[in-house]
Amino acid sequence: MRVQLELKARQLFADPIDGRITQGPTDAIREFKNLQRLLETGTTDNLALAKLEIVY
Repeated sequence: MRVQLELKARQLFADPIDGRITQGPTDAIREFKNLQRLLETGTTDNLALAKLEIVY
């Protein structure tokens, strides 16, 4: 859910926050990674999480 929240805060994700990885979050992750000039895989990796300022 944290990834969805961060993507929504950046206006890249408009769907309800539900924690599910469906097409909406996947597309938003891909767009975020494109904007950050990261490899567009549609999945979150450690570098994408760092750019989203999510630390576990």
